[in-house]
Amino acid sequence: MKVLAAKPYFSPEDIENILSDIKQCLEAGSLTFGPFVRKFEKMFAEYIGVKNAIAVNSGTSALEIALRYFNIKDREVIVPTNSFVASANTVIYAGGKPVLADIKSDTLDLDPEDVLRKITDKTKGVMVVHLAGLICPEMRELKKICEDRGLFLIEDAAQAQGATFDGKKAGSLSDVGCFSFFPTKVMTTGEGGMITTDNDEVADLARSLRHHGREGVLHTRLGYNWRMSDINAVLGIYQLKRLEEFVKERNRIAKRYNQGLEAIKAVEPFSVPPNIRHCYYKYPVLLKGELYASELQKILQEKYDIATATLYQPPIHLQPLYRNLFGYKEGDLPGAEEVLKRELCLPLFVGIIEDEIDYVLEALEKEVR
Repeated sequence: MKVLAAKPYFSPEDIENILSDIKQCLEAGSLTFGPFVRKFEKMFAEYIGVKNAIAVNSGTSALEIALRYFNIKDREVIVPTNSFVASANTVIYAGGKPVLADIKSDTLDLDPEDVLRKITDKTKGVMVVHLAGLICPEMRELKKICEDRGLFLIEDAAQAQGATFDGKKAGSLSDVGCFSFFPTKVMTTGEGGMITTDNDEVADLARSLRHHGREGVLHTRLGYNWRMSDINAVLGIYQLKRLEEFVKERNRIAKRYNQGLEAIKAVEPFSVPPNIRHCYYKYPVLLKGELYASELQKILQEKYDIATATLYQPPIHLQPLYRNLFGYKEGDLPGAEEVLKRELCLPLFVGIIEDEIDYVLEALEKEVR
């Protein structure tokens, strides 16, 4: 049996509707800045519970636009080391310096105590990453730290579509939320991203920057081609309509894994606080047996044809780019370095079948001691 780590889901009904709407795009010639992008933005803003949603071509673009609004040139932004490298790269793109902070071993999310240690007179803001679809449980503490010191707070919610904290959606808990719609995410547009905010100035700047700095017929600032096409937006509309269904199913699958892992003491799921609805972009577990994640990942792939993932190994500060640029070395962020050696993400996606879940659990029971 072959088990994928992740894959997008489109129902047969949605595929037919998507094809019909794409045909409409082609016939009308409205391939960008057309009605489907506007519809998708409106739907997404309403779903998240914010005034503005601005569609762009990637989550990376969304983050860079948000950072450019806060004018971080020659300033520092604190970013968790446990994220995809784009989170930190966007700080560099926007003219600032990413300062990488440690994580909490029980959540894999940003540690507020290390944030406090990393704040200097050059700090302009903090980027919190909702890893694997779990909204950072320390959002209240991080928000207070930023409010007390006049710092901005950005949510990298690339992995958190549909997750909630005290009933509020990811992307509505800070100054700006930034989403990715890459194919492996909880919902996808193929490629694409979204900025969410109640700040009209952020929204206006985002709409200008994504279209070469244009306002009306004039180009008033240096921008880029960061637009989302109508064809991508069509995919997003139908995926958004299914998002609550997707989140519910992902939680069901996670519960099924939780139950199965009760018999495998050396593989431990991460707990979820009761005030948070996880959307399970990934299903991370902590290995307590003799194997490190890299070793088990290789065994599962080669012996059982089971694909898995990590979030993230190596962490950003130990990537060659960041070692070379900023002189990071092993031991600089020990919390992340230790726990991430033993973190592995099991296959989870809408459409995975019970036999596949059972096969994964059986392989773990055989291999983890």
